[in-house]
Amino acid sequence: MVYNDITDLTHLSWTLSRNSSGTAGSFLKSYEECDGIKYYYKMSNFDTIRGIYGHECINEIIAQNLAAALNIPHLEYDFIHADVKIDGKIHETWLTRSRDFKNAGEHKMAFETYYEINRQSGEGVWSFIVRNRFEQYFYQVFLLDYLICNRDRHGANIEVLEKKGAYRLAPVFDNGLSLLFSCYGDGEAMEKFDRLKDGPVNNFVGSMSLAENLKRVPEEMIDFVRTVDFGDDVLFQGLENVKRSSASAVPHQYWDCAGKMIRERRDNIEKIFD
Repeated sequence: MVYNDITDLTHLSWTLSRNSSGTAGSFLKSYEECDGIKYYYKMSNFDTIRGIYGHECINEIIAQNLAAALNIPHLEYDFIHADVKIDGKIHETWLTRSRDFKNAGEHKMAFETYYEINRQSGEGVWSFIVRNRFEQYFYQVFLLDYLICNRDRHGANIEVLEKKGAYRLAPVFDNGLSLLFSCYGDGEAMEKFDRLKDGPVNNFVGSMSLAENLKRVPEEMIDFVRTVDFGDDVLFQGLENVKRSSASAVPHQYWDCAGKMIRERRDNIEKIFD
């Protein structure tokens, strides 16, 4: 859901989470519990000089819209226009909010940790995935990550949930370091960005090449992608007012370039599978 009216979130306390892509800046994260439900909040990049900048949160919503169109189970994010307080100063911004995806009694761990604990002697990551019948999940991750050029699917950006010895993989989440995130507010850089960029990326599963990972995906899944509508009304669903908001802090080139990037990457799949 998108909340276009300004919501007062100045009561939240924010902590810094270092940007794991290797670029400068940090993400501000917060959480609160309301009526027994835990909510997690995340803003785009932040530093003490520029304040809140970038568009990782918008990328997250676009990735969510794309995952929905592709029938990929994903974490649902609200997109909120809000006032927040950082170091005593109020900022107007857009941010994401998500519910805790754990069910009652479940515990979570990073997939990387789950693999290290449960792998057999000498067993590689993909062999472990096949033995545990997780292939379909990772085919979906490879497909989504290729289309959005996700650079940050490290071992903690995939989680395993456990309850009484039963395990399941968490819905796909944390897709913000994708698309044009490294251009920040530079419209000219967005227009010049390599929309078919392949790597290197920070993947725990597979290789540092998004195209090489995509080659693992079964042909029937690739055939389905060709039938999906990737128009702006699908990719930017719910973001109409964000385009017109100065608080989104993105240049006008972002929308055209992001849409073209996803569609061009979808079209490029034909070459990858030649």
